[in-house]
Amino acid sequence: MVDIADGWHWREEAWGAALQQDALGAVAAHVITSRALNFRTQPEADYAALARTFGRSAGDVVRVTQMHGRAIVHVRPGEDVPNGIEADAIISTDPARVISVRVADCVPVLIADRHQRVVAAVHAGWKGTCAAIAEATVEAIAAQDVAPGDLVAAIGPSIGSCCYQVDSRVRHSFLAMTPDAAAWMGEDGMERWKLDLWQANVDQLVRAGMREDAIHVARVCTADHLDRCFSHRAEGPTTGRMVAAIRLRAPTRC
Repeated sequence: MVDIADGWHWREEAWGAALQQDALGAVAAHVITSRALNFRTQPEADYAALARTFGRSAGDVVRVTQMHGRAIVHVRPGEDVPNGIEADAIISTDPARVISVRVADCVPVLIADRHQRVVAAVHAGWKGTCAAIAEATVEAIAAQDVAPGDLVAAIGPSIGSCCYQVDSRVRHSFLAMTPDAAAWMGEDGMERWKLDLWQANVDQLVRAGMREDAIHVARVCTADHLDRCFSHRAEGPTTGRMVAAIRLRAPTRC
């Protein structure tokens, strides 16, 4: 069984185990899938199963072609979003749709506004983290008059610094972005460093204006917990994918 941080729990859905975060769950419906679905061998069936968790159909799950950058797609009521559009973050103000990102070592970040005006799903690999995709997402939400201090974030399973060794090229890329990046890396000998993508994304969210106590990190390393997680680094490129998905709650009617 995967050890998880306080405030996180595994819940059994009809299709298998799903990870959820309590503080985020108080304001938005969300799940992070496990190995019960793999989104590769029969992706449409898996997306249909995921959609039913939210009471929706597969066509209501917004997906993007992830490019390891900082492009953001906005999902608004009544506006079409073609599946496969290139982006690494999705911001939604449409309670009729579920937004999702796929990961297998990269960092999934789910964000919701406490007042239920907006939700976001972010895919942050090392390149996306280096491009500050999480920070850019919060800034884009703030541009919609939602204060960053009103947001709650959940950082799900991804490769941890325990297993993520990077070379000098990656280190220099981060240091060129910000000198703060030195704090995210521990020297591992012979021009190698252990990169802490969890802390990097926490720091970016805080820099964008979020409260640190509103950011909840599962601290589950995908490479170290293959009983529940997929890991590109540990298993190779043909492994499955986990999906982090979130849906905005519809306004309560009096």
